[in-house]
Amino acid sequence: MLHIGRGIHAKTMKRHSLDKMTALQLFKENEVFEILSDCYESIQLDGDGEILNDIDALLRNNGVTIE
Repeated sequence: MLHIGRGIHAKTMKRHSLDKMTALQLFKENEVFEILSDCYESIQLDGDGEILNDIDALLRNNGVTIE
């Protein structure tokens, strides 16, 4: 799970041009790592693009402005 979390974190950083600490703070504040852990089995079935879209939606729903 740690490997998947790191990979998704890195891809989120790249997708939104975020530095490591900003992305980490967003993930912590919005419990993204916990959600990834809880949904581990379905994450393996979904592609990275779908997972990133879900994270973007979660962040937007929590009031985070991302581009």
